[in-house]
Amino acid sequence: MRPLFALPALLLLAACSEQQMCISRATQDLRAVRSFVNEAEGNLARGYALVETEVVDYERKQCGETPNGDTKYCRVAVKDTVIKRKSIDLDGEAAKLAVLRQKEAVLAAKADAQVLACQQAYPD
Repeated sequence: MRPLFALPALLLLAACSEQQMCISRATQDLRAVRSFVNEAEGNLARGYALVETEVVDYERKQCGETPNGDTKYCRVAVKDTVIKRKSIDLDGEAAKLAVLRQKEAVLAAKADAQVLACQQAYPD
């Protein structure tokens, strides 16, 4: 059954050129740091962080019949993800953002060089 799940991923990768895969690998760290920068900027703008939390609730569902023909109901756990607010240290978040921006600049320069190398190694 698992090969069926892997098939779409393989088809997607097969559609990517060597150059695109090389560029994706070269910019992976930069994209991650930019995601963290965006998160920190959002936290500072709001004044708090947003945290995903999984909660469990229960629903009553029909699960069969009793021997005399009555409907039997069962409690079924239902998981859901909710977003909650979390207080943060604004000064610490600002310091973290400054460090992330410095790291972003370093990674951007490195990624630019690697992208050029990918384009030269795998011309379209």
